[in-house]
Amino acid sequence: MRKRKKIPLIPILLIISAILLLIGLFNLFTPSSPKKAVELFYTSEQAGNFGGAWELFHPLMKERFEKNAYVTERSHIYMSHYGVTTFSFEILKEKKVRRWRMAKGAPVFNEARLIKVRQTFKSKFGTFDVMQDVYVVKEKGDWKIVWEYE
Repeated sequence: MRKRKKIPLIPILLIISAILLLIGLFNLFTPSSPKKAVELFYTSEQAGNFGGAWELFHPLMKERFEKNAYVTERSHIYMSHYGVTTFSFEILKEKKVRRWRMAKGAPVFNEARLIKVRQTFKSKFGTFDVMQDVYVVKEKGDWKIVWEYE
């Protein structure tokens, strides 16, 4: 009789675990909903990771801001002008918008989500809020951030 060769169980389990971990990490950093995209954007900025926030922009936004310029200007606004190092934010409401464009002459998005965000800054000038309409659109299956310029 032939002796059956044992299947190496531990290496197979390690490979499966590694694959599941990679899938989990990918899903963690890929927004699965418009709200999650906005949360990830502002959480990145809140932590001072302006480059990470920039990565969540739609390509049309990336055309408006080079990454280095965005990182420099955004951090300068918060730290120099506002005199703060971080802020809190609240997502107020989400609304579906049809046939929206970010600026005159820009391409029309058949569907977008409008998400109202309140940022609260506690600065040397006191506490103040900034309200911003943030639009989120699908780009190659991922939700991306767009601001309005009309």
